[in-house]
Amino acid sequence: MRKIKKILKLIWEEFIYGGHLLSLGAVSVVFTSSILLNIQITWDCLAVVYVGTLAGCLYGRLKDVDKDSLTNPERSQYLKKYVRYKPLIVFSLILLFAGILLYFNKIPILLFGLLLILLIFLYEEFFKKFTKRIIGFKNFVPSLLFTLLVVLLSLYYSIHFSLSLCLILIFVFLREFIGISFSDIKDIENDKKEKLLTFAIFFGKEKLIKILSIINLLAILPIVVGFYFNLFPKSSLMLFFPTFYAFYYFKKSKDKNVNPTFLYDVLVDSEDILWSFFILLGNFLV
Repeated sequence: MRKIKKILKLIWEEFIYGGHLLSLGAVSVVFTSSILLNIQITWDCLAVVYVGTLAGCLYGRLKDVDKDSLTNPERSQYLKKYVRYKPLIVFSLILLFAGILLYFNKIPILLFGLLLILLIFLYEEFFKKFTKRIIGFKNFVPSLLFTLLVVLLSLYYSIHFSLSLCLILIFVFLREFIGISFSDIKDIENDKKEKLLTFAIFFGKEKLIKILSIINLLAILPIVVGFYFNLFPKSSLMLFFPTFYAFYYFKKSKDKNVNPTFLYDVLVDSEDILWSFFILLGNFLV
């Protein structure tokens, strides 16, 4: 029984700390977007999104493993065993990413995907420092990079730019901005030491949550517009639920007894995965 519990614990830690939850969230964002755009998505596109996101996520987490020991000690302790294998792990994932796209002869997508991964690496190594000069840079750039996954989807299936695609991009950006900005609350002390001007530091926790609450409501508008002009199916209205979900973890953050790892690494990162559940439920109901 103890061995089973130990194995389950290792699987859970790998799933959460190893970036798999976040990567599945990226897959969910792309899958949900494909439903809104009426795209018959295939497994290879989802696999590419998962592997590419995992490569970028692990690169960032392994790079900051020592810094995270202050704000996220559980994740930091778990990932330390991977640090020495960082180049091998990241290179293998990029190789797998490229292999899938080469197999399906998606050369333009390969170039765009590698550019995205390169931007993630450059952000972690160089661009993040701009947050010392530009307020919120650390909030905007990751949100934008995540949003570009929808652009990758449109390129993958040769979807031309349209109002529906524009609305989805706005929706994804706003929702990712909310989660990323909220998660910076846990890094306030560490970011202060690095002199990073995140919104969490600039506004403070309470004011930031009030601002994010307004953005949380505004994020509904792209879905409303898309549905009103018959660009999105009825099931798109189920994407109102992430708004309520965000208000839930806003409220949980005020609970002094809440586990920070559970709040930021599980609750917040799980939101994207729920998008697929909500929209599939909507398809079932209508």
